[in-house]
Amino acid sequence: MDQVTLKRWKKADHVLDNLTLLVGVSMIIYLAIAVFGLVSSSVRHYSTFVLFVMVISCFASFKVFIGERLGKKFGEEGYEEAGDAVLIFGEEGSTGKGSAIPRKISLRVWITGALSLIGSVLAIGGAAFIRINADRLERTSPFFDSFDMAMGGVFTVGVLILTLIHWGLTLTTIVALAIAYFFYGQYIDHPLLSHPAYEPAFVMNYIGLGVTQGFFWFAQTAADDIFFLVIYATTLFGLGMMPMIVEAGRLVGGRIKGGAAAPAIIGSGAVAAVMGTAVSNVVLCGRFTIPLMVRGGYSPAMAGAIEATASTAGQIMPPVLGLAAFLIAGFLGIAYIEVVKAAVLPGVLYMTGVTIGVAVYAMRYNLPKLREPANLKIIWRLIPAFVISFLTVIILLVNYYSPSVAGLAGVVVALVLSVFQGPYRPKLKEMKVALEEGMLLVSLLSLLLIAIGPLGQAFQTTNLSGKLGVWLISVLPDSQIILLVGAAVLSIILGIGLPTPVAYLIAALAVVPFMIQLGIAPLQAHYFAFYFAVYATLSPPVAESALAAAKISGAGFWETGMQSMKLAATTFIIPFAFVFNPVLMAFPNISWTMVLAVMEVLVIQWTSSIYLYSFFRRKLNAFERYGFLAAVLLGYISMMRPEVIYTILAYLLTIGLMAWVWFHPAPKQKSILENA
Repeated sequence: MDQVTLKRWKKADHVLDNLTLLVGVSMIIYLAIAVFGLVSSSVRHYSTFVLFVMVISCFASFKVFIGERLGKKFGEEGYEEAGDAVLIFGEEGSTGKGSAIPRKISLRVWITGALSLIGSVLAIGGAAFIRINADRLERTSPFFDSFDMAMGGVFTVGVLILTLIHWGLTLTTIVALAIAYFFYGQYIDHPLLSHPAYEPAFVMNYIGLGVTQGFFWFAQTAADDIFFLVIYATTLFGLGMMPMIVEAGRLVGGRIKGGAAAPAIIGSGAVAAVMGTAVSNVVLCGRFTIPLMVRGGYSPAMAGAIEATASTAGQIMPPVLGLAAFLIAGFLGIAYIEVVKAAVLPGVLYMTGVTIGVAVYAMRYNLPKLREPANLKIIWRLIPAFVISFLTVIILLVNYYSPSVAGLAGVVVALVLSVFQGPYRPKLKEMKVALEEGMLLVSLLSLLLIAIGPLGQAFQTTNLSGKLGVWLISVLPDSQIILLVGAAVLSIILGIGLPTPVAYLIAALAVVPFMIQLGIAPLQAHYFAFYFAVYATLSPPVAESALAAAKISGAGFWETGMQSMKLAATTFIIPFAFVFNPVLMAFPNISWTMVLAVMEVLVIQWTSSIYLYSFFRRKLNAFERYGFLAAVLLGYISMMRPEVIYTILAYLLTIGLMAWVWFHPAPKQKSILENA
């Protein structure tokens, strides 16, 4: 590629940045007006939002093409379909911030460009038609004329093409199959899969033309709940939250063994809790934390595993929960904040499990404290904007203000406080980049939620989810614990290779009705399916989070994936614990029953770590190690059984084993002189 052509492509990329910013600012103003109830028609409102999303998603698709045309790299092959939008991979991402590497244009690049063009025309054309005719389509639904049906098909194909570009082949195939099943499932000669014949107009109403169903079902969630919370998160990044949290991790790491992992656990956990994504969080934080851990004595595979596991916490920790909190609230018809409050203790227990596992590993290999000093000036200058704005968001949510109001208020408070950051006050260019990437991120997350609408609609309208529950009960043994283990395994399998919201949605549609039939409360059932769907990001053979971490650390994928699963195994008790002890999801209503249940979970996590890493004060022999495995199994049984005898036995065995190891330390090595 000659320099003139190179400059033209760079200019085109810059023009797309400006267009994204222009449309994004218009979108923010429009939705801010809507927050205060100044939009009268809901069908026009949501169809306008979907049109905005289609336009910015089309800009993003052309940026992917231009990025490939210029040879911009965002890592290795595989990141782009690793479960999160390609734009948020930082400076080396497809947003156009990397260095240009002229190269020969492959057929794949031209296919991306052609799909971007076709998808843009179809998606924007179809969305514009629906926006213009929103009121009429709502009145006449489902009695559409042939032109309406054709435009519904145009919009459907456009959304699928954009989903393919931004979210990969796996998700697009699943959604396309769900749509095909909705239209033609009556021809399947199987009692479980067949459904009654529906008129094409009826199906299209639930796919693309009904402005409250199909593609528009979760668009309401994206517009009303998610949009301003994501903009708030990206605003924090523009203000410098990332270096502040890394420095806070360094401050803690200088005081504990294996302290190099502290920035990953604290930083990645906090960042992911705001971002609500895993793979993108690994790439964003891992560039800083993984090399730091390797320098601190961790093996590359373990360093990658710690980052992947800590980043996955963001999908379990409030307030965002990988977008699934909003879907759970929608399914149950409850306020979003109720889901957030219920998720507090499970999220904290997940982080304690990971922390305990890392601590036992660090002691096992006698890893040093972190020697790199923390920059306290960065912490004290930046922490007010983060903490005060975050508290503002939480207080508003707890007082049942909408997520849109809370997120918008958080943005305003953070921007006002950023003025007092002194030398770390963000520059206008930095805020412009943060806003641009925030708009791309929220638009692609919204595209994801729009795309999965027909999937949920097909499962519900055809009652496929209910029939799956009946089938599972008929084929699995008549034991609640075994049935729950089966549901957990199925949730992990269904979530492999998919973004978290999609993994949860499929697991919820397939597994939750079955769990409710077992007598499990709906909130616990949904959270159980969600919890194990999240584990799919760590589970080989796909393990998107582990894959991203392995690329950064240079370790093998399988080794990193297995270390991730080993570390996450310390938390497997949590979903079973809150199913059998619903009090664990009753926060903030603290009781002695809750305290005792939390203590029991912590003991199980500790004994699990001791068994997995074969260490308690010293390296364990085989007899001692399997003794701790027996204590772990007794702990699981005590959590799932009401009889107190199991709890007593679990505690007695754990205390007995610890006392045995305590009073039988490893023999001291004799010196060379003593041997002589």
